[in-house]
Amino acid sequence: MTDRLTDRLLEPFSIGALRLDRRLLMAPMAGLTTQAFRRAVRRWGAGLVFTEMISAQGVVRDNPRTHEYLACRDDEHPIGFQLFAADPEALAGAARACVAAGADLVDLNFACPVRKVMRTGAGAALLGTPELAEACLCAAVEAVEGAVPVTVKIRSGLRAGDEAGRRLAPRLVASGAAALCVHPRTASQLYAGRADHEVTLALARELPVPVIASGDIAATGAIGVPETRAMVAGLLDGGVAAVMVARAAVGRPWVFEELLTGDAGPAPAERLAEVRRFVADVEAAIGRRAVGHLRQFWPRFRRHGALDPALARELMVAKELAEIDRLLGLAG
Repeated sequence: MTDRLTDRLLEPFSIGALRLDRRLLMAPMAGLTTQAFRRAVRRWGAGLVFTEMISAQGVVRDNPRTHEYLACRDDEHPIGFQLFAADPEALAGAARACVAAGADLVDLNFACPVRKVMRTGAGAALLGTPELAEACLCAAVEAVEGAVPVTVKIRSGLRAGDEAGRRLAPRLVASGAAALCVHPRTASQLYAGRADHEVTLALARELPVPVIASGDIAATGAIGVPETRAMVAGLLDGGVAAVMVARAAVGRPWVFEELLTGDAGPAPAERLAEVRRFVADVEAAIGRRAVGHLRQFWPRFRRHGALDPALARELMVAKELAEIDRLLGLAG
């Protein structure tokens, strides 16, 4: 099935010199948007994917685990690499490393509300230090020398009523941001309450660069695909350039196809086949660590109809890769 929203979502648009063939994107998520995850959502229609949030300090200090985040494969493009730090020099060095590793876009995270990130002055804390935020962005823009666009993700503010994100946004555009991704919750809200997309729409009307909406896009729970598509249509009609799906894609990578077409998700057998592909990719990438990493996915796959409850329970208690492979029929 196709309709007006399908046509709108499949309209190409540009972020700087980067041309994207659709307006439905996958958000970066710490601990989740690994290579295997990115490849899964690309299979189901995500137009742009992102790495996990990468410590710029870890990159410039040659931390081996941090450098693992820079790995990407040909079938993950176009891909954005997201960095965080409150140090312009570190962000400049890390941005250059991202370009060398194959980034199509570099994104700076000025939105993370997690205390250990904000305590360093990074993430959403930069909303409260606008001069430093501008310096961080300028350093990254200068470092990539036009090779890729540099974008910024922001929140609406630090706390209710301060409008720190909205006030900072035009300054970031003036400092070289090729697009802004807006998560319209305050940092103090964390992920509670509703995302206020009136903020997103206001910025889309005011700014001369693409504004991308994040927050509650395809949120799980009572809201269904028709209601979500209506919300997405309203955002696009209101001037938002694209929308970003986040946690709704965990255990449900086919959400992109659902939103693009309005059709029901794949049959149970197709969902299980996707689980098998995803698990094989995870195991190939991280080996034994896959046992623990995959535990966060089993309940989500069960909730979204890819695993029956009994199989999900067995997978949750599996302690070895061989046991997971046997349960999923991957052992050969």
